[in-house]
Amino acid sequence: MKSFTEYLKEEKEAKKYTFKVKVAGDLPDNCEDCMETALQKYQVCKFSKGKSTPIQASLLEFPNIKNSSMTIFEVELDYPTTSAVLSELLANCTGISRDCIRVRTPLEEANAAIEQENVVDEKTDRKALLSQDYGKENNQSLVGDKQVLSLLRDLTKSRKNTQPTQYKGVNDVLLAKKLHQEKATEMPKAGPARGLFASKGKQK
Repeated sequence: MKSFTEYLKEEKEAKKYTFKVKVAGDLPDNCEDCMETALQKYQVCKFSKGKSTPIQASLLEFPNIKNSSMTIFEVELDYPTTSAVLSELLANCTGISRDCIRVRTPLEEANAAIEQENVVDEKTDRKALLSQDYGKENNQSLVGDKQVLSLLRDLTKSRKNTQPTQYKGVNDVLLAKKLHQEKATEMPKAGPARGLFASKGKQK
């Protein structure tokens, strides 16, 4: 059976606090060492080597910074803290401007990505339909006399296709050209009505 100390150790190892640190622009000398040393306050268990992106005209993470690259670090800590606290800590220890540092948790990173997508969609050119000119097509082929004539031609073709085909055979001579129509039989005229108890003759 595991001791309480072992359970506590496993719980501590299982619970990690992950952050992603992004720094815009060139890094000062020994920047990575300064950052890792400052983060030891929260017991660093992982500090990845920074990965730099190519120089870009604009960075989504830093809209006010132009023509710059960005360096990304992944950090895991044993003790809890917040993104705002880490941002201030890293800015103070490295001398980098606070506007050039972004620290986010995985959840904050996902929310930021959604917000950036919404901003990009809003910036796309979307004009109201009422403010746009209609196209130059008159679509007269869909309405008016031309459409009526086209519809009549289609009906004529469909009618020809639906008529049964007439075949001539040997027995055509024997068959009647016209259907025989029977004359209606005349009903007999009704006689005078007799009572049910009328006598057939005079009794003596």
